[in-house]
Amino acid sequence: MKRQSDGTDLNRRAVLMAGLAGASALVFGSNSNLFAAEDKGVERKTGKQVDSMIPGFPKVGQREITLQPGASTKATMKNPMICECSQGSLEVVQDDKKFTADKGHVWTCKEGLVEETSNKGKAAETMRIFDLLPA
Repeated sequence: MKRQSDGTDLNRRAVLMAGLAGASALVFGSNSNLFAAEDKGVERKTGKQVDSMIPGFPKVGQREITLQPGASTKATMKNPMICECSQGSLEVVQDDKKFTADKGHVWTCKEGLVEETSNKGKAAETMRIFDLLPA
């Protein structure tokens, strides 16, 4: 039995690929001033924003967060984003839904979502964030 596609899968892939392609051109800067307080054991790097071809999101930005063993961070998402665990394994809780993100795992966040990310391991773990920025 063949599954019919309504184009949603293609749109998701296009958004993910645009975010990843745009991020490859970014150069990391110093810690972001988007965060009011620094969490102990959490290092944040922010890349520059680039123009986007994604409808409704004229800019795409990229960030990287490294959590030391035992560190965690909690935030309410200010915009939609695509996240990837690029090193190690992270415990993620999104609005009470808990999952483990191993290296290479990709997930999404919507505006207003509350997410807590924790490093329960014994080594530093890193996640990349591709921000979809509205006008």
